[in-house]
Amino acid sequence: MISRFIRLLTRKPARSLVILDDFFPNLLTGFRVAEYNAYLERFPHLRILSSYPDFAAAHQDYAAHYPHHAQRVMPLTHDRLEHCGLVYLNFLNNAHSYLPLLEARQLPFILTLYPGGGFGLNEADSDHKLDRVMQSPLLRHVICTQKVTEDYLQRRYGNRVPRSMIFGVVVNPLYFSLPENERPYFRLGKATLDICFVAEKYMPQGANKGYPEFIETIRKLVTNRSALPFRFHVVGSCTASDWNTDGLEDCLQFHGRLNTPDLLRFYRQMDVVISPNKPFLLHKGNFDGFPTGCCVEASLCGVCMVATDMLDLNPAYVDNRDMIIIDPDPESVASRVLALIDTGKLATVACAGQQLTRSLFSPTIQLQSRMEIIRHYARQSGVSL
Repeated sequence: MISRFIRLLTRKPARSLVILDDFFPNLLTGFRVAEYNAYLERFPHLRILSSYPDFAAAHQDYAAHYPHHAQRVMPLTHDRLEHCGLVYLNFLNNAHSYLPLLEARQLPFILTLYPGGGFGLNEADSDHKLDRVMQSPLLRHVICTQKVTEDYLQRRYGNRVPRSMIFGVVVNPLYFSLPENERPYFRLGKATLDICFVAEKYMPQGANKGYPEFIETIRKLVTNRSALPFRFHVVGSCTASDWNTDGLEDCLQFHGRLNTPDLLRFYRQMDVVISPNKPFLLHKGNFDGFPTGCCVEASLCGVCMVATDMLDLNPAYVDNRDMIIIDPDPESVASRVLALIDTGKLATVACAGQQLTRSLFSPTIQLQSRMEIIRHYARQSGVSL
């Protein structure tokens, strides 16, 4: 009896899974909220440690929306890694910046290598960080979300580190609660033609996201078809000061940043989302995933996607059937949008795109494989989930 009591007193606490992140729990990072909340639901011992500078304010907002998870989301301090046995990370910059901490504590980690976040193709600074992370003996697995990323790792590192390809991104399950094909479109129960641009500004003029091309596209549309009841919308951090919008004041509205519930309401009023984004502008080698996260969310709400694919990342969408694939040229973009309206195919293309997007980005597909990878390495590391 005494020996059993001593064993209970001296037994080490179970090692746990920790997510390290530099932006969560800010609610504006919708995919992180969706992915991490899913893990918090499934893995009761998981904790999320954040180095986000304004953590207190972000956590207060997060706790108001997700009170049942809030206690397991906390600021990163070294003592909170005391009983950690496995770490999960998103983005190259995070992996590189946290690597000294992981190495000091000999913590194995899994990385999802999304586009952006410091990762670029054939770019010296990115390659330096990538080499450092990929050569770490603590790296257990890399999840790629775009084929171009997987191909790049294969060429550069071969099969040195186990790797999985899970196309896309985790999307908030609220987007899948919407009924398919049950919404109005222009000329089908709706009097206005609503066209939007949704993106954050990461460089002057939002050039990498195609904000100048969007403004010039709507200028072409208004000039060529002034009789159409256009309403144009910008969501995110681009403003009228980033590109000349003179003469568009009556038909152009800026909404600022919107959280997921507000975006859901917003997208249900939109007909078209235009995303003329361009690679290699933010920094050498930089690129966005395809479709962008904003396009995916819009498509799940039945909005017709009009987007560039300059790196040929498209896995399944058929041009003019599921979406409109464009060159980032305002004249061409305006012509494709008008053809969509003139042929009466707006609703048809939007609904086909919504159905395919729901299939490609379903929570089951996006989360099940990720969770199996985490479970595998948790077992290997003696971690209690």
